[in-house]
Amino acid sequence: MNQEVPNPYCPTHNESAAEAQAPAPIAHAHHPSSHHHADPEDQSGSRLLFTITLNLLIPAAQVAGGLYAHSVALISDAAHNFSDFSALVIAYIAYRIGRKGASVRNTFGYRRAEILAALLNVVLLVGAVLFIVYHAVHRFQHPQPVSGVLVVGIAAIGVVGNGLSALLLHRDADHSLNVRGAFLHMMGDLLTSVAVLINGLVLIYLPWYWLDPLLSLLIVGFILKNCWSILTEAAAILMNATPKGLDLEAVKGFLEGLPEILGVHYLHAWNTSSSGIAFSCHVVVPEQPLSQTEALIRRVRRHLLDRFRIDHPILQLETRACGNGSLLCELSCNGQAEPDRNGARRSAPGKPPPPPTERPNLARVLQPAARLLLGAVFIYAAYDKILDPAAFARAIYNYQILPDSVINVTAIVLPWLELLVGAALILGVWQPGAVFLANAMLLFFTAALAFSVACGLDVDCGCFGSSGEAVRQGSMLWSLVRDILLLVPSLYLLITLGRDRHKRHPADAVSDGAA
Repeated sequence: MNQEVPNPYCPTHNESAAEAQAPAPIAHAHHPSSHHHADPEDQSGSRLLFTITLNLLIPAAQVAGGLYAHSVALISDAAHNFSDFSALVIAYIAYRIGRKGASVRNTFGYRRAEILAALLNVVLLVGAVLFIVYHAVHRFQHPQPVSGVLVVGIAAIGVVGNGLSALLLHRDADHSLNVRGAFLHMMGDLLTSVAVLINGLVLIYLPWYWLDPLLSLLIVGFILKNCWSILTEAAAILMNATPKGLDLEAVKGFLEGLPEILGVHYLHAWNTSSSGIAFSCHVVVPEQPLSQTEALIRRVRRHLLDRFRIDHPILQLETRACGNGSLLCELSCNGQAEPDRNGARRSAPGKPPPPPTERPNLARVLQPAARLLLGAVFIYAAYDKILDPAAFARAIYNYQILPDSVINVTAIVLPWLELLVGAALILGVWQPGAVFLANAMLLFFTAALAFSVACGLDVDCGCFGSSGEAVRQGSMLWSLVRDILLLVPSLYLLITLGRDRHKRHPADAVSDGAA
C-alpha cells in the first residue's frame, strides 16, 4: 500500500529557494507555479463528467434510429460514440488517479496513468473500427434502402451533442494527452455526425445507397488517423523521448549565451506526464561561492519555465570542462567545444557533426511540382468514376483480375481514395500517407496494365473513367507507358520525403551526444 507522503525529492512551498538548494551543487527544482493547476483541473473533471452523461444518451438514440432507418453509417457512428463513452469513463478514472500526490514508491506521482488510459482508448477505437469495417463491407455486397429523413434527424442530434462535448473539452486538450484523446474522440464524432447528416440529405433526393457504407469507411480513416497520433505521442512519453516542440539545441544555445555559464552538456528532457516537462543537464561555471550559484540557478529555472515551459529542471554545476574526466561527461562533450579553466573554448576529442546542408534550389521546385502534377492527375481520374461507378465497374471486370464479389466495392471505393490522395498531395497535408498510397496505386495500376498487355487484351483501361467510345488499337500499351511515366514523379516524392524525414531530427542529435 502506498502511503501518500510529501515528496522528499522536491522542495515544498514553505521552503525558501536557498534552503532547497543549499545541500548540494545539484539543483532540483519543482516550480511552485507547476502546482497552481487546481482550479483548471477541477473544471476539467467537471467537464469530463458532463460529457460522459451526454455521450451515453447520443449513441442510444443513434442505435435506435439506425436500426429503424437501416443505416449502417448511423449505427457505425453510434458504435464510435459508445466507444467514446467508454473512453471518457476511462479518461475520468485516469484523471482522478492522476490527481493523487507523490508517494515514497511513486515519487513523480501518478500522472502517467493518463498516458496508459490514452493507450487503452486507442484499443477501444480499433475495436470500433473493426466493427464498422465489417458492417460496411457487408452493406456494399448487400445494399439496403435507407430512410434519409430519419437519418438526418438522428444525425442532427449527434451534431449538437458532439459539438457541445468538443467545445467543453477543447480548453484542456492542450495540456493533457488524456483529455486530448477524449477531445479527439468528440471531434471525430462531430465530423462523422456531419458526414452522416450529409448522407441523409443526399439519400432524400438520390438513391445512392452505396454512399452510406462509403461514409462509414471514411469515418474509419479519420478514427485511425487520430489513433496513430495518440499512440505515437503516448509511446514517446513512455520512452522518455524529447518532448514534442522542445528544441534541445535552442535550450543549449540559450543557456550557453548567459554570461555566467561557460558551457552546457549532457542534456536530457522528457515528459513526466502529457503536460509536465522534466529537464537535466550539466552546467560548467567558474569557481565561485555557493551563494552566487544559487542566484544563477533561480534565474535559469525562471527562464526555462518562461521560454521553454520546463517546470522540473535539474541542474548539476561543474567547474571543470566536461566534468573533469567523468566518463558520461566526456562522451557527451565528444565533438563539442567546451571551456577550459580560464573560460576559453577548446575543441573536445572527435570531429564535430557536419553542418546541415541546404537542399538544392532545383529540389525545392521539383517537389511541389511533382505533388501538384500527381494531385491533379488523381483528382481528374476520380471525377468521372465517381459520377458513373457502374461504367468503372465494367472496366474493372474487363481486366479479368479481381473476383466478381469485390468488383463493385472496388469501383466505389477506389475513385474516392484517388480523390482524397489527390487533394492531400495538392494541399500538402498527410504527405507520408498520401505519397505512399499514390505509389501503391500507381504500381498496382501499372501491374494490371502490364498483365493485360501480356495477355493481348485491348480494352478500355478505365483509368480516367469509361468514355463509351470504341477502343483504339494499342490503347492499353499507351496507358501502360503513361503510368510508368507517372511513376517517376511519384517515386521521386517517396524518396525525397523519406530523406527529408531522416534529416529532420536535431533534438535526437543532441540526445545522442548526451547519452
